[in-house]
Amino acid sequence: MHVREGHLYLSSYGQTKGKFMHSSLRKFVISALVCLGAGELSAYSFHVHQNMSEDSVLYMEFQGTNQQRWAADYLKAKAGGRYTGTCVILGGAAAGKPENVQCGAIGINRVGGDKPDYVQDVFIDHPILPFSWNVIGINVTSYTHFINLKTGDASGNRHVTNNYNLIDGYSYNTTYGFEEFGSLDSLIATGLNSSKFSIDVRNCTHSACSEYIEVALGVGEDPTRDYMQNGSTTPRGNPSGDKRLGADDGTNYNCLSDTTIIGNCPDLGVKLDDTYQVPNVIPGGAGGIDDFFVGNQDWLIWEPSYNAATFYYNEAWLEGLASRNNSLQTAAVVGRYWNISGNQVLYYALSHHYTGDIVQMTHVWVSTGYNHTDIEGWAEDQYGARTVGGNDANRNLENYLNSQAYQNARQNRYNLPVGNVHKLIVEQAFNTYLIRFRSGYDKMTTSNTGVWRNVVTWAMQNGIAAMALVNEKAVMDLRKCRNSAACNNS
Repeated sequence: MHVREGHLYLSSYGQTKGKFMHSSLRKFVISALVCLGAGELSAYSFHVHQNMSEDSVLYMEFQGTNQQRWAADYLKAKAGGRYTGTCVILGGAAAGKPENVQCGAIGINRVGGDKPDYVQDVFIDHPILPFSWNVIGINVTSYTHFINLKTGDASGNRHVTNNYNLIDGYSYNTTYGFEEFGSLDSLIATGLNSSKFSIDVRNCTHSACSEYIEVALGVGEDPTRDYMQNGSTTPRGNPSGDKRLGADDGTNYNCLSDTTIIGNCPDLGVKLDDTYQVPNVIPGGAGGIDDFFVGNQDWLIWEPSYNAATFYYNEAWLEGLASRNNSLQTAAVVGRYWNISGNQVLYYALSHHYTGDIVQMTHVWVSTGYNHTDIEGWAEDQYGARTVGGNDANRNLENYLNSQAYQNARQNRYNLPVGNVHKLIVEQAFNTYLIRFRSGYDKMTTSNTGVWRNVVTWAMQNGIAAMALVNEKAVMDLRKCRNSAACNNS
């Protein structure tokens, strides 16, 4: 997230008391957030995401197994070349950049690695700011780019991170530093108090929804619906009004947060270690003196990033958008090996963005603070500026031999049942979680660039390895489904 680290003298639990906590304070918080320079919630920056995706294909060509080299050839044949042939665009805010249009299998992979940061498909209805896909410069789609593997926060409080999924995504209550006085996550939660979301953006008739930008031609994704993959039980509710808002009590998208500033979010959660951890347990049940200072305890939990990746991989790439029913229908995959078009290579390549996200430590030790932003900028200046085949020790952090070693250590590979890309991503997420405990790799607690170099180098090489496995599996799943007898996901 491109936000400067900062603190505001406002407690997440409302030590600032009194009736002035209404509109005037809310406006103050919004102003403070704007001054902080809020931006995209992205694990890495523009070129880093693209370079990792590019290196994943180059790795397959020059260091991969014979099968991986063959899989790379399949992708190049479908896309019409390496850097020539079918072209796709990043679009959105990237429209003016030289890299907006990229071609061939490698170019399409570069676009896929970065494009989820440039879509405009989740719309937020803030009580002060205009109904839009962003607020104070933050593309709210980017909140779907986290996997919350923590068991607790920086203060030692336990966290519940399996509310609607086996592993949840981002929620401000379970960020690593939320309990800390003036933390960035609590500041965001306070500033975006009482915000609702469109849960049916494809049918939104409000004028602001003309800003909707789909992630790939013909996909028309609605993240609140389509990202409910892998058994997600997120309660969406029924869309209402021209904004198609999720306003029902007891549902997930009827409130981003209701912290400090009194809002209109009615649901009551349950505490664990004196922190509200389980949301919406008593729909409409908020009330009492406690609510005057801490709000009504209602908040939103985003789908984890592996669910987003699963949608693009399973329902777009494998099925060709045949069912869109939140689970893989293998009958729709049979025969697609023969007729995949070049532009559809982007479908699976979109999962690379989420694979790249989770090699960033604070996307699994979930926090928008703890050097989240600073290390992104540092990585962009280093690996983001690398040239293919270069030997700049500061910038060419890729090392295909190391990526091969990381890949060889993986339990989950191409031979998983059809689909199951989430297992590749979650395995990498656990590796990222654990690397924090290695001496000289905890970037969350130091500004020492030597530590940053260690962890960013590790991250780039692991990201390349994980993405190459996704590339290989994307082709091998189609190959397995050339006939129905071998096409199964169990």
